[in-house]
Amino acid sequence: MEQALDRSLAWNDLILGGSTFGERIQEPYAAKFGLAKHSTVAEIETLCGSEYVDQYYLFAIVRHPVSRLCSLYNFVASTLSKWAANRGVPLEAVAAHITPQDTRKKPGLKWASSRAFMATGDFSGFIRHEALGSAPGFRPQIDSLVSPVTETRKGTFLRLEELENWLPSLGAELGIELQLPHANQSQVKLIDAASVNSEDKRYIESLFSADFEAFGYEK
Repeated sequence: MEQALDRSLAWNDLILGGSTFGERIQEPYAAKFGLAKHSTVAEIETLCGSEYVDQYYLFAIVRHPVSRLCSLYNFVASTLSKWAANRGVPLEAVAAHITPQDTRKKPGLKWASSRAFMATGDFSGFIRHEALGSAPGFRPQIDSLVSPVTETRKGTFLRLEELENWLPSLGAELGIELQLPHANQSQVKLIDAASVNSEDKRYIESLFSADFEAFGYEK
C-alpha cells in the first residue's frame, strides 16, 4: 500500500517506511518526532491531536491472523537465509555465527522475531516463544487501530483476502488509480495457512481472539 500511494504523493504528504523514500526518512523522523512506520493510531492521536484521526479518511489493511503469522515466519526465514547464504553457513547455524558487528550492520538479525526463529526449530515453537511479545508483527492488529481517548476502533478496515472487492472503491475514495504491487515477498516459504496444524490454529485463535472478533474472521 505504501508503495502504491508513494507514486501519488504531493509535497505536503508524509510517508514513513514502505517505499524507498519512506525508508530514508522514517528513522530521522522517529528520532525527532517519535513517529515511525509501526506507530499506532493511539500514538498518532496523542502526538498530532484527535483531528488528524477524526477528520481524515483513515483506513487499514488487515489480515487473517493465521496467514499473518505464517507470513512473519517466512519473512524472518528469508531474511536470515539470505544472510546465511552470504556467509556460507546453514540456516540452522546462523545464531552461532552472528557477531555484535553483524547486528550493527544488519539490524534484522536482532529483531525479536529473528531471535525467536533462531531459538526454535519450527513454526509451533516460534509462535510460542516469549521474545515475540515485543515484535510489532506479533501484536494484535486491532491494538494499532484503537483511540486512546474513546477506546474505540478508528477508521475503516479492509481485509487483505478481499482485495479485489475493495480496491476500486478505495482508489475512488483516495482520488487515484490504485494498483497494489506484491512487494516485500518472502523468498523462503516454510509454511502456509493450510499446513498449520489444528493445535497451533487454536493457539493463534486464542491469542488473537480480539482480531477474529473485530474483523469478522471465522475460527
